[in-house]
Amino acid sequence: MSLIGNLEEIKIADVLRLFAQGHKSGRLMVTDDEEQTTLRFQKGAVVHANASHGRLSGEDAVLDLFGWKAGQLTFIPEESSVTPNVQSSVDQLLLDGTRMGDAFHRMNEAISSDRVVFQMSGGPAEEDKRLSLAARDWRVLRLCDGSRELRELVDAAKLPRNDVVRALFEALEAGFLEKVEPQKGLRAQAQGLFGKDVAELDLRIEEEWRNLLHFGRGVHRVEVRSGPGRSATLGATFRSGLIREVHLPRNVFAELGLRDGEDVQVKPVG
Repeated sequence: MSLIGNLEEIKIADVLRLFAQGHKSGRLMVTDDEEQTTLRFQKGAVVHANASHGRLSGEDAVLDLFGWKAGQLTFIPEESSVTPNVQSSVDQLLLDGTRMGDAFHRMNEAISSDRVVFQMSGGPAEEDKRLSLAARDWRVLRLCDGSRELRELVDAAKLPRNDVVRALFEALEAGFLEKVEPQKGLRAQAQGLFGKDVAELDLRIEEEWRNLLHFGRGVHRVEVRSGPGRSATLGATFRSGLIREVHLPRNVFAELGLRDGEDVQVKPVG
C-alpha cells in the first residue's frame, strides 16, 4: 500500500494520466471523512469504480471524483481481475470529468438520496436571475411542495429519475428551489391505556412544519417509520412539553414493533 497524497495537492486528472502512462494495475482509494471511492486499474485503464454505500458506480463514480476538493489517495498494486463496470477510456473520462465533474459532484451532494424534499424558494438574490424551463422541467417543479420526496416526484412526474434530478438541481443552483427537511428523528413512547387514537407531538414541531408550503395551514396526519418496510400513517395532535418525543397509540406501537424510547422517523403527510 502506498500513499500518493491528497486532492488538495494533486488533481485526480493527473493521477489518471500518470496511471495510464505507467500501465498501472491495482486499487486506488480516495477517502474523505466517511466517503470513499475505489477505482480499479488494469494496465492503466480504469475498469471498475464504486463509491461508498453503493451510492455511485461505474463512470458516475469516476466523474464524481472530479468535483472532490479534498481526499486522501492510497494505491494498492495488484493484478486481480474484476468484473468491469467502466467502459470509457481514460481520455474520455478526463474529458467528461473536466467538463462536467464539478457540477456532477455538487448535484450528488445536494441530491444524495431518494428521500430528499424540495419546495419553491422565495427566489434568487439576483433580481435578473433567469431559469430556462422545458415543459417536463415545469412538470417536476410544480410538484415541489415541501412534502414529496424525490422518489415520489419521479412517480408523480412520470419521468426518468435522471431527468427529475437534473431539473431539481438546475432550479436549486439558480435559487428557485430550496431543500427542506420535514422528517424528524424522535423517540417513541406508548400512550397510556386511555390514550388518544392519534400521534401526539410537540407544538414546536408543528410550527416548523408550517414553514413548508404544503402545510401552511397546519398538519393533520403524519407517517411514522420504524425501519425498512415498517410504517404507519395516522392523525396527529400537538401540545407543548413533548420536545423530541412522539406518543403513539398502543396498537400502532405494537404494529411497528417498537419499544419505549426507540428512535423513529416522523414526517407530515397531506
